[in-house]
Amino acid sequence: MEPLIRAATDADASELAWLSLIVWDEAYGDLIDPTVLRARHDEPADSRAARWSTRVENENVLVAVEDGAIVGFARVTDRPKTELLSLYTRRSHWRSGLGTRLLNESLQGAAAELWVFESNARALRFYEHHGFRLDGQRRDDQPYGFELHMIRP
Repeated sequence: MEPLIRAATDADASELAWLSLIVWDEAYGDLIDPTVLRARHDEPADSRAARWSTRVENENVLVAVEDGAIVGFARVTDRPKTELLSLYTRRSHWRSGLGTRLLNESLQGAAAELWVFESNARALRFYEHHGFRLDGQRRDDQPYGFELHMIRP
């Protein structure tokens, strides 16, 4: 059965706080210094959960739920423009179509922008496949690395 995609609620904040660590470890384990990734785990769980509560309240956050567990999420804001802030699934769901479903449901075909790590070739291909194009902007997001800006008209 396919994961159910639904709007996140405040009750999801703690699980999202935990999952955001796990999906970063899975996605960036070969791209970001392991010490930097481990340091993310040092932040207290209640602090991460509070940040996710704020995100759920102020952004469009969708979660993908399978067997009662969140296995992916997407965050979008429309202030000042529509921006995909994050899109992640568990490694076990890569290439399953879940990322595409989260992208489509969160953006609803709207023109949008996003930032992606320059070293993340897999994500760059995914977004290009879905109509995003690099626009030449680049920023330094230390300690994680450089990000590239993409737009979809």
